Amino acid sequence: MYNEEKIEVAERRIIELKTLINHWKTSSISSRRSTIDFVEAILSEKQDPKAA
Repeated sequence: MYNEEKIEVAERRIIELKTLINHWKTSSISSRRSTIDFVEAILSEKQDPKAA
């Protein structure tokens, strides 16, 4: 089960990084904090259906 947990964490991180890269490519926001807030909001929206 330990490997499965590591895989799940890695998959979530990949999604986070892909979202962040996509945001950087399409956004003109220059503030790191604004970028982090924006990406976290997107990721939390994506994860909400899983929690239900």
